[in-house]
Amino acid sequence: MASKSGEDQLLLAIHRLGESGRTGSHYRAVEQAFAKLVGGERSEDLRMPGQRQPDILISRADLPPTVIELKVFGQGFFKNNIGNRASELLATAVEMRRLFRGEILLTAVLILKLTPATSPIHESTWPRLADRLLRADDGVGYDSVLFGFADSQLSWRYFAPRGGRQEMKESPRTTSEAIAMIRQEAVSPDTSRPTARRPIRRFLLVSDEWRSGRGGISTINRHLAIALAAAGHEATVLVPRVTEEDARVASAANVSIVAPPRIPGLSEKETLLLRPIFGEKGWEPDVIIGHGRALGPYAAAQQRQFFPGARRVHLVHTDAESLEAAKEEHGGTSTMTITESRRNLEIDLARSADLVAGIGPLLTETIRDDLLGPGAPATVMEFMPGLRDLFDASTTRAPVKNRVLFIGRADDFHSKGIDLAAEALLKIMDEWPRGRSHPPVLVIRGVPDDAADDVKRKLDSIFDGRVSYTLRPYTDSETVLTHDLAQAKVLIMPSRHEGFGLAAFEAISAGVPVLISAESGVAQFLSESHLDTSPRSVISTRDSPTRLAVDRWADAIQAVLDDFDSARSEVTSLRTSVGRLVSWNSVTERLVATLQGLP
Repeated sequence: MASKSGEDQLLLAIHRLGESGRTGSHYRAVEQAFAKLVGGERSEDLRMPGQRQPDILISRADLPPTVIELKVFGQGFFKNNIGNRASELLATAVEMRRLFRGEILLTAVLILKLTPATSPIHESTWPRLADRLLRADDGVGYDSVLFGFADSQLSWRYFAPRGGRQEMKESPRTTSEAIAMIRQEAVSPDTSRPTARRPIRRFLLVSDEWRSGRGGISTINRHLAIALAAAGHEATVLVPRVTEEDARVASAANVSIVAPPRIPGLSEKETLLLRPIFGEKGWEPDVIIGHGRALGPYAAAQQRQFFPGARRVHLVHTDAESLEAAKEEHGGTSTMTITESRRNLEIDLARSADLVAGIGPLLTETIRDDLLGPGAPATVMEFMPGLRDLFDASTTRAPVKNRVLFIGRADDFHSKGIDLAAEALLKIMDEWPRGRSHPPVLVIRGVPDDAADDVKRKLDSIFDGRVSYTLRPYTDSETVLTHDLAQAKVLIMPSRHEGFGLAAFEAISAGVPVLISAESGVAQFLSESHLDTSPRSVISTRDSPTRLAVDRWADAIQAVLDDFDSARSEVTSLRTSVGRLVSWNSVTERLVATLQGLP
C-alpha cells in the first residue's frame, strides 16, 4: 500500500513543478516519489543503454516488466496541447515496445496540476484520450492509462481494455488503489486484447538509388527486393528519384519502385524522410528494411513517422572500428572520435530495430558482440547474399592482356590495400622476364572524380613509371562492370579490412580468378564452410615475422598470371560449391521465417 508520507512526497514534488512539467531536479523528484510508490526504479538508476529510456520500470520474476511513462502538466498547458501530447505519448509507446522487443506491459500515467483560475477540462476528455492512447489492433499504444489530478490531494481515473473495448474501471478512491490497479494489471494482463500481427507480405526497402552507382549497399538492396518478389511477396523500393529505365527494370522483376514528393530546398536524400507516394491507395508495409548508418536512419524515420505497426530490419554493412582502424596509417592521426560516433549510431539503429542482420559471418559476429549488455537482447541473424547470374567466364576465351582488376572505393587508398597491391605489382614487374609480352596492368574501377588526382599521385609515387595502370570512374552500369570482369585475368581484393567483400563474391559468381584478403567476411565464410580449397586465393594483408604481405600478394598474383587456366578451373569449382550453400532464395526464406518468429 502507498503510505501517506509517500503520497505527500509525490504531491509536494508535483506542486513544485512549473506549468509545463519539465523542470530538472523537481521533475526527477516526482519520478523518484512515484517509483517508490509503485515499487519500481527510474531508468537513470538502472543505467540502461539506448536513446530513449523508460521513466519507471517495474521488474517481476517470470513476468514481462511494466514500463511506466510518467507525465505531469499544468491544467492550462495540457488543455491547450492535448493533441500534441497524445501524439508524443504514442511515439514514445512505439519506442518502448521496440526497446524491450515487445515483451512489456506499458502504462501511461498523466497527472494534472489543478488550478482554480483555469476553467475545468470537460469530463468527456478522459475517455476520448484514453481511447486514443490505449493499444489498438496494430499493437501501437498503452496497455493501461492512469489519469491523476493533483489539488490539495490526489484523485485518479484508470482505463484499460476489456473485451475489446476501452473501459474505465471503477475510479480508484485512493492513491493506494490506483497503484494496486497498475500492479494488478502487470500480474493479470487482459488476454482479450489483440496481440496477433498482420501476416508478413509487404516489404518497403529504403535506398538512395536503384542501380549500383554508390557501391554494394544498392546491389544488396536491389537483389533482395527481386528475391522477395520472386518468393511471392510485395516488394517496394523507396528511392529519392525514379528514372524511366529504373522503373522498367524494376517492373520486369515484379518490384515496385517509388519516390517521395519533391520539396524545394530538400536534398534528394532528405526526401527519404517524407511519406512515399504508393501506386496502390492504402498500401502500407509490414516490414521496412534499412541499410547501415547511411540509410538506416531513413528507414527508422519511415517506421516511426508513418508506419509504426511495421517491423524494421536493420542490415549491417560495416564495422566502424575495424574499418576506421584500417584507414589509419602508421604514425598518422587518430580517428577515435569519428569511429566512436559511427559505432554508436550503428548500435542505436540496431537496438531500436526488430531484427538485425549482418552481411556475412564477420559483421554478424561484430554486431552481436556490440549489442551485448543490459536490456532486452536483440534478435540477430546472418544474412549471406546469393551468387548472381552475371556471366560464365569459363565459356569465353581467356583474355590476352594481363589486367589485374580492383573494384571498390579507390579514395580509401590505405584501407582498401591499393598501396599493397601496387607494391606487389611493382615487385612482379621488377622480375618480369624481358622477353615476355603483356606485362601486368593495374585497372582500378571506382575512382571518384574529385579523388582521381590524389589516387594518381599516390600510384605515381609507388610505381615511378615502372608499372602501367588505368583509373576508371564509378559506374552504375552492370554491363560495364561485366566487361571489366570478363577482360580481367584476376580480381584482387587486398583490403586491410572488409566487412564482407561483395566485389570478390561477384568475381566468384562470374568465374573470374580472385584473390581475397584474409581480413574479410568472404574469407571467413569460405573458411568456415571449408571451401578455401585453394589456399592461394585467400591471402593475409598483414606482415608476419617471416614474410612480408607484399611478397605473398606478389606471389599469388604471379601464380594466376603464370597458370591462368588452372586458376579459372579452380574458381569455377569454387562457384559451384558456394552455390550449393547460399542463394538469394534461401536467405530470403530465412529472413521471412525469422521475422515471423519474432514476438
